[in-house]
Amino acid sequence: MREKIGKFEIIRLLGRGAMGEVYLARDPHLEREVAVKTIHLASGFGPEATARFEREARAAGGLSHPNVATVYEFGQDEGVHYLAMEFIPGADLDSLIRGGELPQAELLELLAQACDGLSYAHERKVVHRDVKPANILVNRIGKRPLAKLVDFGLAVVGASELTQKGEWMGTVNYMAPEYLDSGKAEPASDLFAMGVILYEILTGGRRPFTGETASAVLTAILRRDPEPFSPGELAAMHPSLPEVVNRALAKLPQDRFPCADSLAEAIRATLGRHAPAHVPVPAPVPAPAPAAAASPSGGVLVVGKGGKGRCMSLRVALRQATGGTQILVMPGVYRESLVVDKDVTIIGQGAAGDVVIESPKGPCLALVAPSGRLSNLTLTGPGPVLTIAQGRPEVIGCLIEGASGPAVTIGGAGAEPLFRDCTVRGSGSAAVVVGAHTGAVFEDCLLEGDFLEGLRVASGARPALMRCRILNEPGMGLRLLPGARATLEDCHLSGQDAGGLQVEAEARLEMRHCRITDSGSVGVLALERAQVNLEDCELLGHAHSAVHAVAGAVVQMHGCQVRAGRGFGVSVMGKGLLTLEGCALSENLEPAVLVHQGATVQMKGCTIFDGQSFGVVCAGGGKGVLEGCEIYGNLRTGAKVEPGGSLLLVRCDLRDGRDTGILLFEDAEVTLEECVVHRNARGGILLAKDASDPILRGGNRIQDALLRAGAEGAVIKVAPVK
Repeated sequence: MREKIGKFEIIRLLGRGAMGEVYLARDPHLEREVAVKTIHLASGFGPEATARFEREARAAGGLSHPNVATVYEFGQDEGVHYLAMEFIPGADLDSLIRGGELPQAELLELLAQACDGLSYAHERKVVHRDVKPANILVNRIGKRPLAKLVDFGLAVVGASELTQKGEWMGTVNYMAPEYLDSGKAEPASDLFAMGVILYEILTGGRRPFTGETASAVLTAILRRDPEPFSPGELAAMHPSLPEVVNRALAKLPQDRFPCADSLAEAIRATLGRHAPAHVPVPAPVPAPAPAAAASPSGGVLVVGKGGKGRCMSLRVALRQATGGTQILVMPGVYRESLVVDKDVTIIGQGAAGDVVIESPKGPCLALVAPSGRLSNLTLTGPGPVLTIAQGRPEVIGCLIEGASGPAVTIGGAGAEPLFRDCTVRGSGSAAVVVGAHTGAVFEDCLLEGDFLEGLRVASGARPALMRCRILNEPGMGLRLLPGARATLEDCHLSGQDAGGLQVEAEARLEMRHCRITDSGSVGVLALERAQVNLEDCELLGHAHSAVHAVAGAVVQMHGCQVRAGRGFGVSVMGKGLLTLEGCALSENLEPAVLVHQGATVQMKGCTIFDGQSFGVVCAGGGKGVLEGCEIYGNLRTGAKVEPGGSLLLVRCDLRDGRDTGILLFEDAEVTLEECVVHRNARGGILLAKDASDPILRGGNRIQDALLRAGAEGAVIKVAPVK
């Protein structure tokens, strides 16, 4: 196995396929793991195929969507064509379908997510060409699985025609009739493949078109209807799903769903907690019905003026609707305040912002049903604008604007809404309030405005935020009240004057791959007995401290960057515990690490460098333990231990400081074990007049001078430390 492909350092082989190998590799520049896919150079892979591969790779590299694996780089190395892409450490949908471990509803949601990614690609004129379950990878973010499409455009590398052996290149089971006829794939061809996967999900892995040979499968796709569902399969699925499958697998492209979004909508419409008797598959343009007619169970209602409108208001539509009804709202402004007590789907038609629900008083919508869905709506009012009292509704692609008070409130034990691609704007107390003992998931959402708190989380609540941004200048980004829990992944909090996050008594915060930047106070404030875990996070430009822990709080940081702060890097006091591993602290104006008043800092494998002040300060009662750390290039002393403080350094390197390596005061203690102190401008260790000598263990190399302050304050060079 090769050690490198391009700049990428190979870690291990992940798998082999017909086209080549896939390796887990490391990007040495960005220090992240990637998947590197190599492409076999078959005899037909000449200049034209090479150019085609590069075009497809470049197109795939331009895609950026939560449900599409990111392509970082492509190229050649010693005759090997390769793609470097996002590493997704999960299973593929094929193994999940055939393994039978996930419930059908979860598999359907994963397929709908894959449709979301496919729709994004189609909007950018990129056709996948090889949609199949093995090309949908699944990773788990918190409690929710996330689907990602991989290998966009790679099928074009293979020939789009029969080989000399008469075998079709690719997986014939997922190829649309028009692709088999002409060899030309269109967006509708990808939708046909999604229909095949949907059939497999509903049957536990059985395929709709079968045969003993590839030619027999080809004939079945071109000529026959899908294999019928068994009575047991029909009994286990939502009653509208057979119709969804039939439309997705239509022989003619124009008879299928018009886009991947439409297929995703149809799939998600079947995912309510209680399946209605019938939910028809929505047509691209719903047929008008007489205004006086009542909606059947499920069905479609159209709200708005004009020929398509069946109801003049949402209030009327809700009275007529039953569980499972889709309410399509035509563009316009609707001045209503409604209680939604049925599992309905409300979808705004037209472009974003075309459908506005405005309430002069009270919530625009109060959701009190077990499930339901809102999509492509603008909700505006004095606040709260949207309230959710129970269940698991979904709010997708909505703009929620509150003039005062919270824009969104989630209350009622057990409520677990999902917000995706939403923007929450407003002013007042908070953008979103997550009530006690509720849960909520926010994906790709933006919270912005001049509110005091972006997200307020009450006791016992457990929200999760993924790829979200919180931008609110005057207030605080996220506040966890006592006993709350929250998980953030790939999020960005920026510009909060009152601080990025506040974690109160007994609350817990998990953050991974997040950025907290430019707060006017503290980036992360951990209060009484709070627990905070930060992994691979960046904390940049905070006014007072990037992380501050007090009153017995426990903060763990792994692989984080703390830099360019206007105050301290990290600080801890009041019996708090701060643990850092593999972190980098740099360019801070005040000490990078401050520990005092009975608190403890434990650091392993960290670097503290290029600061404008001290590297580490152990003040009164503060205790520091550093193992395998580097402290270098700081303007003032690398490590200062004040009266009452103690510091243990094990296998540490203190070098190239613009002052002394260590400064030790009276009534303080420093222990060095297997450490190196060298090339510091003013000396290695400076002792105050009455300070005790440092305790030295096991082979230290202190190459700089040992200094002590004399009776009148003059610095005296004393015998070097052995």
